[in-house]
Amino acid sequence: MKNLGYEFGIEVAKGNIPNHSHINKFGRNTAIDSSTTEEIWDGSATYVFPATALMTSISQTADQELMRGATIEVQFLDANWDEVVQDAVLNGTNTTTVVILSTPLIRCYRMKVNANVVGDSPIRVHNTAENQDYAIISIGNNQTLVAVYMIPNGKTGYITNYWAHHNPATGQDPTSHPISLWCTDNENSFAARLQHLVGLPNGGGF
Repeated sequence: MKNLGYEFGIEVAKGNIPNHSHINKFGRNTAIDSSTTEEIWDGSATYVFPATALMTSISQTADQELMRGATIEVQFLDANWDEVVQDAVLNGTNTTTVVILSTPLIRCYRMKVNANVVGDSPIRVHNTAENQDYAIISIGNNQTLVAVYMIPNGKTGYITNYWAHHNPATGQDPTSHPISLWCTDNENSFAARLQHLVGLPNGGGF
């Protein structure tokens, strides 16, 4: 029997299905404290969803000479919730110098380093005050690992599958670790709704 869902996804990725696109959204949270709930992203903290386009700037936490002038591809939604991709160029003298993005963002769901150099310090999209991070490229990854996605203006999204895994540190295996899937209707300014909840076995996935 043919797996029509698989074949359809391949054809979309190949560009053979007009007016359709496909995204594999993945992420990792390396440190979640006991009895806390966090989104799966590089910040290892509760994610903050701004109500307006507060994501204005990009910089690196510590200066990396080889990363100076490197291009960072930023995939995001603008203030109108339209999907945009822009190239942000890190400062050519000191990568900790804040660079203003050409378009302010209300959501940022992916960044990647488009240069032949591996980051040795986090690269962050943040607000003007630089006291709130919204997207982070962690050391050595060269792209974000953020399992947060937003449907662009005028588009309809369908989740066909999702998967999660838990790998606790030695001696830190909790008695329970639920994974929940949340969705928010931004168009109507509704609060987030729980769509699905599953408990993972110790050290396992689903």
